Amino acid sequence: MPLPSVTYELYKGQGGTLGEDAFAASLRAAVSAVRDVIGYNEPQDEEDEAAYIRAVCATVEVDDAYGASGGIGEAVASITLGKFSASMAGGGTASLYDADMRRAVRRELVGSSLLYQGLR
Repeated sequence: MPLPSVTYELYKGQGGTLGEDAFAASLRAAVSAVRDVIGYNEPQDEEDEAAYIRAVCATVEVDDAYGASGGIGEAVASITLGKFSASMAGGGTASLYDADMRRAVRRELVGSSLLYQGLR
C-alpha cells in the first residue's frame, strides 16, 4: 500500500491550525522527516495510513514552529550580534529541530507497523 498524499484538507481535518501557505511551506520537510524515520516501510492497513497522516501533520506544525526552515541553521554553535554573543553546546549532536521532528513522528507512529525496523 503506497504512502498517502497529505493534503491541506486532511491536515485541517486533523485539527491543523496553520494557513494553507504555511502548510505548503512545511510539507516537504515534514514528509522527509517521516520518511527518514519509517525507512522503506509502507502502510499495511488503514490504521497505518492514519498514523502516517498524523505524523506528517504533526511534523508540519513542528517545522512551522522553526520558521519553515527544514532545520537549516539549527546546528549553529555560536552567534555574535554587536556586543551580544551566545554559544550553544552541541559538539556534533543532533539539533533541537531534528530531535523535535523525530519526537513528533514517533509519537504519532507508535503502535503502527511503520516503526518496524527488522526483517520481513
